[in-house]
Amino acid sequence: MSTVGRARGQPARPRGRWSLLIKTALGLAITAALVLFLFRYIDLDQLGRMLARTRWPLYLAGLALWGAVYLVRTVRFVLIAPRTPYLTMLAIASVHNLLLRLLPMRTGDLSYAFLVRRAGTAGLGESLLGLLLLRALDATAVVALFCAFLGLSHGPYLGDRRLGILVAALAAAAGLALVFLLGRLLRLALRAARRLASALGVQRRPGIERILASIEHAIEAFSRIGPWTTLKLAGASMLLWLLTFGVFFVIMRAFSTPVGVAQTVLGSTAAVVTGFLPIGGIGSFGTLEAGWALGFVLVGLDRELAVATGFGVSIATFSYCALFGLLGWIGLTLLARRNNPLGDTDE
Repeated sequence: MSTVGRARGQPARPRGRWSLLIKTALGLAITAALVLFLFRYIDLDQLGRMLARTRWPLYLAGLALWGAVYLVRTVRFVLIAPRTPYLTMLAIASVHNLLLRLLPMRTGDLSYAFLVRRAGTAGLGESLLGLLLLRALDATAVVALFCAFLGLSHGPYLGDRRLGILVAALAAAAGLALVFLLGRLLRLALRAARRLASALGVQRRPGIERILASIEHAIEAFSRIGPWTTLKLAGASMLLWLLTFGVFFVIMRAFSTPVGVAQTVLGSTAAVVTGFLPIGGIGSFGTLEAGWALGFVLVGLDRELAVATGFGVSIATFSYCALFGLLGWIGLTLLARRNNPLGDTDE
C-alpha cells in the first residue's frame, strides 16, 4: 500500500472502531432483550429434549441443501461482478454469509463489497449497489413465495388470508418495479445531490466533487446490469429462497416437528423479513427467533414449540454458516497463495 493510501486511511480508523463498538453494543442489547423476552415463553426442558432427539441424517441433509444455497448465491454474485472467478466468489460468499450472521445491524453485508474490491474485480460502490439490487430481489422473491403458498395452502392460518395475499402481491409488484427502476432512481438521486450541493455552494469543493464523481462512476457501472441479467438474477433469487425454505423444512423434520412445506414457508417468512431489517443482534440471535415464533404461531404451532424450534433452527443454520465460512476463509487463503487474487491492488 502506498504512503498516500496510509495517510488517507489513518484518520478514519478511530471513527470506524467507535462505530463498530457502538453497533456491537446495540446488537448485544437487542439480542439480550429479545432472548430474555423469548425465555418467558420457552420450556428449556422441551428445547433440550428436542435438540437431544435431533435426527442427524436430516440435519446433514439440511447441510447439503445449505451448500446448494451457497452455489446459487455465488451465481448471483458472479452475475453482478462477472470478472470474479466462480471459485473465488464462492469463498467470498461463504465468508460474507458468516460475517453477516456474526456482525450486528447487517454490517456484515459490507464484507462482500470489501472482499470483491480486494479481489480487484469490482469497485466498492459498484459492489454495494449490486448488493442493494440483490436485497430488493430477495425481498420480492420472499413475499412472492409467501403469496403463492398462502394462496395454495389449506392449512391453519390465524391471519386474514385474503388480506395477506393482497398485501404480499402488492409488495411483490412494488419490489419488481423497484428492481427494474433502480438504475433510474439512482441517477435521479445523483442529480438531486448535485443540485443540493450547488444550492449550498459546495459543489466545487474537492472532497464533494470526488464523492459525487465516485457515486456517478458506481451508478454507471451498476447500469451495465441489463434487463436479461436482471431476469436471470430474479430466477436465481426464486431458486435460492425455495432452497432456503427447503432447509428450514428439513431442519424442522430433523427436530420431529410436524409441519408441512407450505406451513414452513408461511411460518418462516416472518423470520426472514426480520433478517432483512438493519436491527439484527449478534449472530442474528434474538431477532430470528422472535420472527420465527411469531410466524409459526400464526400458522397454528404451539407458542412454546414455536419458540423452541426458532432457537433450534437458529443454532442449526449458524453451525452451517460457521462451517462454510471456515471453508471459505481457507479457500481465500489458498487462492491468495496460489495466484494472489486478493493482493494489495495499490502496489
